[in-house]
Amino acid sequence: MDNYGKIFKNAFNTFKSHWLMNVIIVFVVAVIVNGYSMSTNTVNSLREDYEDQRVVKVEKINDEEVKDVLQDRITGNSNATVIENLIAGISGKLDQDITATPGRRYTKGVISVFVNQISDSGSVAFGILSGFNTLVFKDRIAESVLIFISAVIMFFVTIFVKNVFYVGQCRYFIEHRIYKNTGAEKLLTVFKYGKVTKVAKVIFMQSLFQFLWSLTIVGGIIKKYEYSMVPYICAENPGVKWDEALKLSKELTNYNKFKIFGLDFILAIGYLISGFTFNAISTFFLDPYKACVYAEVYGNLRKKAIENKFKGYELLNDRGLDGDVMRDSSYPEQMFPYELHPRRKWIKIDYKKNYTVTTLILFFFTFAFVGWVWEVFYTLVTQGILANRGTLNGPYLPIYGFGGILIIVLLKPLRNHPIALFLGAFTVCGILEYFTSWALEVLFDTKWWDYTDFYLNINGRICLEGLLVFGLAGFAFTYIVCPLLDNLYKHIKPSARKIVCIVLPIIFAVDLVFSAINPNTGAGVTIQEDELTETTADQA
Repeated sequence: MDNYGKIFKNAFNTFKSHWLMNVIIVFVVAVIVNGYSMSTNTVNSLREDYEDQRVVKVEKINDEEVKDVLQDRITGNSNATVIENLIAGISGKLDQDITATPGRRYTKGVISVFVNQISDSGSVAFGILSGFNTLVFKDRIAESVLIFISAVIMFFVTIFVKNVFYVGQCRYFIEHRIYKNTGAEKLLTVFKYGKVTKVAKVIFMQSLFQFLWSLTIVGGIIKKYEYSMVPYICAENPGVKWDEALKLSKELTNYNKFKIFGLDFILAIGYLISGFTFNAISTFFLDPYKACVYAEVYGNLRKKAIENKFKGYELLNDRGLDGDVMRDSSYPEQMFPYELHPRRKWIKIDYKKNYTVTTLILFFFTFAFVGWVWEVFYTLVTQGILANRGTLNGPYLPIYGFGGILIIVLLKPLRNHPIALFLGAFTVCGILEYFTSWALEVLFDTKWWDYTDFYLNINGRICLEGLLVFGLAGFAFTYIVCPLLDNLYKHIKPSARKIVCIVLPIIFAVDLVFSAINPNTGAGVTIQEDELTETTADQA
């Protein structure tokens, strides 16, 4: 493996080439996979002073019951406490409700939910255990069943979606280190070539062996680096068998594990610094740069294995990845070692295309429905309430639909300028969300959302976190989601598509009129009085 200086230099050259695309790729996969938690874990210590101040303020509250609830929300429970409480509950010694809510760095926010659950519990398993513990021993049997079903679903989603997307990210970066014009569609490589089951099995077996070795602690650390090249092997050869992938990764990393650990150690210094910037450095530099570093490491180890004919080197069969110098071109697809999956030939990424009126209508309702599903799921997870989100009564949130259409239509001239499009989506969605919030409050004297507790918010109507997500989502909509959806919609018969595009707007219009008279409100939908009181107590 090359020296650190050369690896970091080559990785930086890869990073700065289409840097925004690199940032978007890593961010999107991080949201899907919940990866790159290293940057969030290093910041945990920063919240201690803030929590100490909140503890002092809570002590001033006279109501003991309110004080206990707030104190529990501030301090949270460790993994050990979760286990002890679970055992105590089973043995009948638990004489009060258990609230195993993890400690929070920020009080609200989509990013905060993922960050706090992963970094505070330390593992997905303990997060599920904590939720199950809280619900069961508070006699919420129905919700416990829902949690169990959700856990089963998430297990399969992790295996067949999250892991596969991560391999897609690896494919993107090992191509991008050689080909400058690598596109975001590389995230779908495994899906496109019909190797989902193969790759899912390999990554699952890697995770299983990693878990078993982690029980020995030292062995877990060693195997972490020994198996570190498995996703990249799958990215190059998605048809590889799981045992072959693990053995080849062992060959590649032999005598190099400590060097890879050294790279992580150097990057960890950057993550420590990033903690003082609210992880901005991590998001916009360190996370994608780390991906470039690991791709460079794989390129180095791969080259050495092929030259020296290591055991299993013939599995590194993508000749299109040979070389070290970046070329101003795209990867030649005909060199990929597998045939395109026949059912995936419709997948094309043409982000410059013009969309018809019927397609735009379908976009609107698709975005509105997906936004509704996300909001319902988020409310269920964070508040334990299954509620119909939004002002309307139907399963859609118009703000998501209008936001998506505005990005596709208004920002069309910016499609050849990714940075400008990101900033445009950031701005357009910010304006839309702010004035929608304002209009709803004026018309109905009610709040459907409040970002007061979010970092860098404007009158509680919009916040930096939300706008960053909207900007990134707009980027993904423009360059990936909408072209794929358009191709999918073309499989619907034209006559059926026209009927759907007539019926849906009519239903929407009726719902709009009805909801203007009887808006959808209530727990989990609008800001409740007790939530406002809680926010006031937190800010006291």
